[in-house]
Amino acid sequence: MSDISDHGVICTLDNPVYLTRVKGKTVYCLDRSARPRTITFDPTEYRFKLALLKNNYEEMLYIIKSSTLLGQSIIAYLQQKGFPEVSFAHFFLPLNTMCLTI
Repeated sequence: MSDISDHGVICTLDNPVYLTRVKGKTVYCLDRSARPRTITFDPTEYRFKLALLKNNYEEMLYIIKSSTLLGQSIIAYLQQKGFPEVSFAHFFLPLNTMCLTI
């Protein structure tokens, strides 16, 4: 299986926070003064990568069709991580099309 582990920045903050919970689009945390804070972010990218990891192609297709993720960046990511057939199948072929080798 391809290595699809990733790491990166979800969002940049001016001050450190200490995570207490993540639910949906909201991060619950404490600031350095121990005051509770909530931060809202767009989870589309990590949801897409998690769906890929779990081979949940229906979820991937839903995210692709309903989000603002750029098509070329998704294709490049899928090819880089060893899933070119997914990018080809979902971006270039209608779902009811079948390829046959003669």
